[in-house]
Amino acid sequence: MPTEYYPLLAYAGLALFVGVAGLALSSFLGPRRTWSKAKYEPYECGVDQVQNPHRPFAIKFYVFALLFILFDIETIFLLPFAAGFRTLIGSGAFQAVLVFMAVLGLGLAYILRSGALEWE
Repeated sequence: MPTEYYPLLAYAGLALFVGVAGLALSSFLGPRRTWSKAKYEPYECGVDQVQNPHRPFAIKFYVFALLFILFDIETIFLLPFAAGFRTLIGSGAFQAVLVFMAVLGLGLAYILRSGALEWE
């Protein structure tokens, strides 16, 4: 084994020792877990809980979030094209972006027509 790897092995051993020592010390010196009903209730500024925190959200919130992510990703794909627009002239990239925008435009038209962005 070449001697060049000794510092790497020493570093890996030290990292392993520090990790194991930290876990061992926290288990020996840390507080013991005790169960109580108050410990597992959500803390709301000292006010007793009135409603169930696990009630379901309306689906429109999830749909709106997914649509936001969709159009955010569209921007991520268009920014590199816009940055290198002058070097891509004549390579067919402009036509590809037009097709990409057309598909996204059709998707947006469908979303608007189906009423997915309307709040009730």
